Amino acid sequence: MTLNRRRPEVRVATHGRQKDALTIAREVTAAPEEVFHALTEPERLLKWWSSLVGAHVNLRPGGEYRFEFRGNEGETGWAKGQYQVLEPPRRIVKTWFSSRHPELRNSVDLRIEPSPAGTLLTLVHNGLAGRPEVLREYEKDWTDTLGDLANAIERQKKEGDASPPRPRR
Repeated sequence: MTLNRRRPEVRVATHGRQKDALTIAREVTAAPEEVFHALTEPERLLKWWSSLVGAHVNLRPGGEYRFEFRGNEGETGWAKGQYQVLEPPRRIVKTWFSSRHPELRNSVDLRIEPSPAGTLLTLVHNGLAGRPEVLREYEKDWTDTLGDLANAIERQKKEGDASPPRPRR
């Protein structure tokens, strides 16, 4: 599968007649180990995730995480959950509870695979059945977020900087 690094491949899986999961695949020009660390270390998360203002991570199966966000208009929110599967540097599965949709209990599966460009990062956000508006919202948010990561890594490589700058929105 050939993917354009600028425009990630987005697939929506179906569960019965309702859309249940969002799948986004993105090429990242970095080794799987680098991508894994960028997705799991608070100081690295804060450098590239543009809306993230706080991150607590207890990186172990059953360990909890909490991300604090600030939107473009100053609104705040959070996402939290537990790590269910950790297979460094290949896979992260975590529950996902968000302040925007506190009634939803879902999960995020991040698959990190070597590719000719460096890494194929595939995100699967499950548990969105019967909520097409939430699925569309997460599709935009995750596409932007994975773009932030890929762009920050590309800038880091071009500038030779050990710490990628945060993108501005």
